Amino acid sequence: MSRYSQLCPVYFGPGEVNNTGAIAKELGMTHVLLVTEKAIAETGIPERVMDSLLQSGIKVSIYDGVKMDAPDTTVMEGAQLAESIGADAVIGCGGGSSLDTAKGIALYVTNKKNVTIKKMIHFDPANPLILAPALKTIMIPTTSGTGSESTFVAVITDTETHQKCGCIVWANAAIVDPDLTLGLGKTITAYTGMDAFSHCNECLCNVMPNPHSDTLALSSMERIYKWLPVAVDDPNCKEARYNLAIASNFAGIAFQDSQVNVGHAMAHALGARLHIPHGIGCALVTPSVIELVAAARPEIYGKVAEIFELEISSVEELPTKLADAVRSFNRRIGIPSMKDLGFTREQVLSTVTYALGEMMRMGCIVPQDEAVLTDMMAKVYDNYQ
Repeated sequence: MSRYSQLCPVYFGPGEVNNTGAIAKELGMTHVLLVTEKAIAETGIPERVMDSLLQSGIKVSIYDGVKMDAPDTTVMEGAQLAESIGADAVIGCGGGSSLDTAKGIALYVTNKKNVTIKKMIHFDPANPLILAPALKTIMIPTTSGTGSESTFVAVITDTETHQKCGCIVWANAAIVDPDLTLGLGKTITAYTGMDAFSHCNECLCNVMPNPHSDTLALSSMERIYKWLPVAVDDPNCKEARYNLAIASNFAGIAFQDSQVNVGHAMAHALGARLHIPHGIGCALVTPSVIELVAAARPEIYGKVAEIFELEISSVEELPTKLADAVRSFNRRIGIPSMKDLGFTREQVLSTVTYALGEMMRMGCIVPQDEAVLTDMMAKVYDNYQ
């Protein structure tokens, strides 16, 4: 049996950010906490959001303390501010860390009197918390990678353990305006694009795939393969940005239905232990995941091979040929190797224990034990120099 859905309406298109105020008003928002990071604030994008809100008669206060990987301390800080100003809504504007922080704030501010931040972000499916509903939210991505505007999880970092955790919270609306990504730097474009690609790949190798997530994932992969190199070479190409915005959002909707798994367990391990950007980790582990899973769904991964313009003569050669094609694609768009980043093979392999403890890896169609994960991490280092 398959189940598929979409959590919230998506307002998509160039210039759509100018309608933020109208959308917020329709949702009944009266005083918004706008959550972003200082680097995004300097682009002028949050100002456009604020102007739209003010024109609709909605009060706005800003929290620009977002940091990479959404540490729990920023969620607590933002929630304290939201409570002190009497905010009844939260809008996230920025990359994945801004959106996850905003979602975390919206949930924590309504629950902070009854639960600690640690308890809220360490979701235990065996003993789920009964939480009050989050404040209403709108998510406005300024990169094409996270998909957080369309998922039910906010990924928050436990600053005591450096563990990446998750709490269940979703947006009431998403505004995906591809023009907000124009001029985005080459490296961030590449990293975030491969984050979206990894979402697609892991949807295809989930234990419970469905036709909805398969269709969206394959469409997104095709757009990323065609348009990500274009955007890297020409950051102001509107057609590339348009297609990558669609790809990122579709990938987020896809993995909302058919969850990410072993690739994100590995990427989280590299991020938590070695502190590399999430998108780089996703890019580097994806070929290892493909080698593990492609033969288990040859009809689907045969379609991925077609996207990469590969000639495949047998199921046996599919995993390696496709994995190597993704590695070549990574090189083409400038993804650095772990060696380039200054890490040793031993450091990379030291993350296996963390990945082994990530329960999300169990969602993969091919089971893994320590030996399998060690081999996969070794390939991250050995097969991409």
